[in-house]
Amino acid sequence: MGTLRNPSSRVIGVHGLPTPVISLIQEQAEVRGLFRDPLPEVTHGLRTDVVSVGSRWFGRSRPRRHAVELLLTPDVLVVCDRDPDSDGMDPDTQVTFHRLQQVEVTAGDADGAPGLSLLSTPVGSTERSCRVVSTDGGPESARFFEALTDAAERSRTAAETPVPRMPVDSRSPEYT
Repeated sequence: MGTLRNPSSRVIGVHGLPTPVISLIQEQAEVRGLFRDPLPEVTHGLRTDVVSVGSRWFGRSRPRRHAVELLLTPDVLVVCDRDPDSDGMDPDTQVTFHRLQQVEVTAGDADGAPGLSLLSTPVGSTERSCRVVSTDGGPESARFFEALTDAAERSRTAAETPVPRMPVDSRSPEYT
């Protein structure tokens, strides 16, 4: 007895999300204290649908579907877990936001299956956590992985750049 998982990944845009999911992302961004709505700034999006079929002792089991949407902005990664078959808003839908300067991303999972392994502290959380998002390992997944690693690296180098504590005034001696 085991579970068969069949992931399929594809590129998406914000317009491809259902209206209740868009509303939930905007609401959660405000609740979590993000200073602006992340959706207008999305540069890359990836949706993975996972169909899992578990074996049962008697009879056939019903396949279950699960969708994970990853939306990349210049400073935040939005992860939305949900049931794609539910009408309206599913109470089990979860949205998390990850600041790119804190995200460590690797390809694949511990078993070597295709996917993305994300290690970060979600916005609003106090604990660092690891999350594996299954993908099909196709070219869309590879492009998203590359864009995510590049954006995370740019965000980290921008965060490490020293910023002067006080603005330099043209009348100050340091200006000359």
